[in-house]
Amino acid sequence: MKKLIPSLLAILLLTACGSSTSPKTSTSPTPSKSTNPYGSGFAVDAPADTDVVLTIKGSTTKNFTMADMRKLASKTITIAEPFIKKTQTFGVVKMQDLFSGIKVPSGASLNTVALNDYAFKATKENFFSNNAYVAVSLAGGPIPMDAGGPIRIVFDSNSKWFTNLDAWNWSLRTIEVL
Repeated sequence: MKKLIPSLLAILLLTACGSSTSPKTSTSPTPSKSTNPYGSGFAVDAPADTDVVLTIKGSTTKNFTMADMRKLASKTITIAEPFIKKTQTFGVVKMQDLFSGIKVPSGASLNTVALNDYAFKATKENFFSNNAYVAVSLAGGPIPMDAGGPIRIVFDSNSKWFTNLDAWNWSLRTIEVL
C-alpha cells in the first residue's frame, strides 16, 4: 500500500499538467465550472524575488530568480488562453533570450520540465521558430500555482504551436539542453 499511494499521486500530478490533446488539434475540451485544467490546487504563496524559479542546464547551468525573470519580461501578449477559453494578458520573456551564454548546438533538443516532473521535449528550432515564451506574470501580477504558475510556457496566437497544447508546460522549473 505504501508503494501504491506515491504512484497514484505521481499519475494525478502528471495528468494535471499535460494535455492529452494531439498537437494537431486546434481546440481543447472546455473545462467544467468545477474543474480547473491546471489541477485542483491549494493556496501557495508567490515566489520571493530571490527564489530561483527556473534552471537552464546546458553547456553551463544558469539559474534565474523571480526578480531576474521579471526584469527580462520585456513584452506583453494577450491571447485567448486555450485551456480556460478566456482572454488573458501575460508578461513574457522570449524563450530564446534565456539562452544567452549557453551553447545550444543546432538540432539539439530542449526538455522542458515542470514542478510535477511533466516533461515536453522538442528541438530548439521548434521552440525558437514558433516563438515560445516563458510567462512570468498574469494581468500584471504573479501567476498563481492553480493557474500554471509561477512561470509557464505560452505561445502567441499567431504561432503554429499555439495549438500544440502539449508544449504549454505549466509550472515550469527546468529546461535541459539534450
